[in-house]
Amino acid sequence: MKAVPDLKVIWQSRWGLPIGYSLSSEAIALQLDQLGVDLFHRPTPWHMPAELNQPRLREIAARSLPDDALQVSYDQADLFYTEHRGYRIGYTMLEVNGLPADWIAACNRMDEIWTPSRWGAETFAAAGVYRPIHVMPLGYDPEHFNTQIPAYRLDNRFTFLSIFEWGERKAPELLLRAYCSAFSRNDDVVLILRINNFDRSISVSQQIANLRLPPDSPPIVILYNQYLSRAQLGSLYRSADCFVLATRGEGWGLPILEAMACGLPVIATNWSAQTEFFRAEVGFPVNVRTLVPAEAKCPYYTGWSWAEPDFDHLVWLMRYVYEHPAEARSVGHAAAAEVAQRWTWRHTAERIVARLAELA
Repeated sequence: MKAVPDLKVIWQSRWGLPIGYSLSSEAIALQLDQLGVDLFHRPTPWHMPAELNQPRLREIAARSLPDDALQVSYDQADLFYTEHRGYRIGYTMLEVNGLPADWIAACNRMDEIWTPSRWGAETFAAAGVYRPIHVMPLGYDPEHFNTQIPAYRLDNRFTFLSIFEWGERKAPELLLRAYCSAFSRNDDVVLILRINNFDRSISVSQQIANLRLPPDSPPIVILYNQYLSRAQLGSLYRSADCFVLATRGEGWGLPILEAMACGLPVIATNWSAQTEFFRAEVGFPVNVRTLVPAEAKCPYYTGWSWAEPDFDHLVWLMRYVYEHPAEARSVGHAAAAEVAQRWTWRHTAERIVARLAELA
């Protein structure tokens, strides 16, 4: 796909930070640059110092901003730069079934809104965003997440893997209880948790102890706050037999997508943005029991709800995948083939260019 000549775009976002918005923003920007978009960067002010190491992005960041360009604000809605004189696009997402008032106001100061999923578009419209809303899916890096990545297995046990930042939204207590309900020490299984937790007020070990898991629980291995390169992360996925995430809500669900790209059968909640690419034909969706108040250390969630995964169904699916490994592998292979054809960062950039070309 070729970009439209003289397509100038100001990309407002955070770069050079170890956070999801920054990492995905950089990936999209590099793909847009490769497609020939004349790209400029407007940095979003942030309290953490940025360290931008990618040479091409440093070149783009050093360019003076033009006045006659479209602007895409890829960030939290309350961080949109709304004073740009040209056409303004807000590109954002949230993990609950509503939006804070200041997000709605910021969205309605833009000319149009992009969000990664149809679920998100419906949520934004229902919340009161009246600007045109376009579904603009995100993606993943196929170079580091694919079925050819080497695996380094822990042992021959059937290995479940989960990757998340510890907190209420990821429902770690639900996952651990379900795993220990589905299996005992007599089952040939292991659960690997790759966890980040940078909240000093939270003791993960104490929270796990408070669950009072059964004494005959199967083994659990925890990789705690360990930095992994993308290559190492790809190998970690490939070293597992099944990826499981009992999430209560996702703005996109990148670990789910990366696991699918690596050929893993995935068990994940059937609610929120991951439903854009995750369904029964390419995974094992967990039923939602109900929606519950989104109580967490995040002011954006106040007053809204998210999913409560069905515990019994989660237990059943983990046991089913364990007892039907050939079928599970077949689903994983189908997932890898589909996401490679539809959901890479290149696909994201091509969709963006197609929309920008219409506007230009």
